[in-house]
Amino acid sequence: MSSHERTLGSEIKRLRTETKITLRKFADTIGISPAHQSDIEHDRRRPSPDVLKRIAKALRSVGATYETLDLFCTRLDPEVQEWVAETPSARQMLRAVRDSGRDPREVLKQIEQLLSDEKKERT
Repeated sequence: MSSHERTLGSEIKRLRTETKITLRKFADTIGISPAHQSDIEHDRRRPSPDVLKRIAKALRSVGATYETLDLFCTRLDPEVQEWVAETPSARQMLRAVRDSGRDPREVLKQIEQLLSDEKKERT
């Protein structure tokens, strides 16, 4: 599976199996049910930030960090979904970034810089 085809669940499963820990033992280690862990690994459930932090901590021996795992989260948080749904210009902005072909991380850096500069000008 190439890196662009990996999902959060498949990455967690890959890392967990690399540590040779069973799903049941891993779920017990991070304090969730085996069914919940299975749902995460099959991308049927998205772990909460707290659970994702526990997963990253449990998998740090194979290089996992919260930040690297969080990059695999492709679904929008509920509050962001609501904002996008209620804000037509937000949808336009996302489409413009997508259609530009530019790396969204670079666009984000520019937006953050613009907002930072604007904040400094106001103070």
